[in-house]
Amino acid sequence: MASVERHGRPRDPGNDAAILEAALDLLIERGAAGTSIEAVAQRAGVAKLTVYRRWRSKDDLLMAALEHARGADLDAPPAGQSVDELVSSIAELLSQPRFRTLMARVIGASVDYPDLVTAYRARYLQPRLDALPEIARRAIDAGQLPGETDPGVISDILSSAIGFVLLHQEEMTAAEIEGRLRGLLRHIGYQAVPT
Repeated sequence: MASVERHGRPRDPGNDAAILEAALDLLIERGAAGTSIEAVAQRAGVAKLTVYRRWRSKDDLLMAALEHARGADLDAPPAGQSVDELVSSIAELLSQPRFRTLMARVIGASVDYPDLVTAYRARYLQPRLDALPEIARRAIDAGQLPGETDPGVISDILSSAIGFVLLHQEEMTAAEIEGRLRGLLRHIGYQAVPT
């Protein structure tokens, strides 16, 4: 996030939140190309200059809005998370229409707004991918995956399934998504912990 530092009257943090929420809403509704600083200012109920005092460009603002969208659900997987827990959390997140639309908008912006996709990958996707080798190692040690399993294959399977869900026109429930993910993992020999 490239905020602009200014001297003078302190910034109102309420304005920051309103601007970021407005930018996120417009990104979801209209996509990156259809979102403008003017529209964000109007939606947030602030002057256009108020937005420019905080972010130099629309790209900076949209990246900040994407970061703002991160909550506990979007943080990296916690240390010690199992494959089963990871699959359940991914399925729950992907079942949320707002999140799916946001991700579809980000992916759709890849040609005209590559920095937005880069920011999404670095801030959201990469921490999850970085956690997969350790998650896979624990599953191998527990006998849930064959010993020769390449963690990269798990990453490819989950990434491909996520892409499929994001491109799927019909809404899918968390249970449907989880079933698809588990089915794919079973094909490489994964055995879930009995419940």
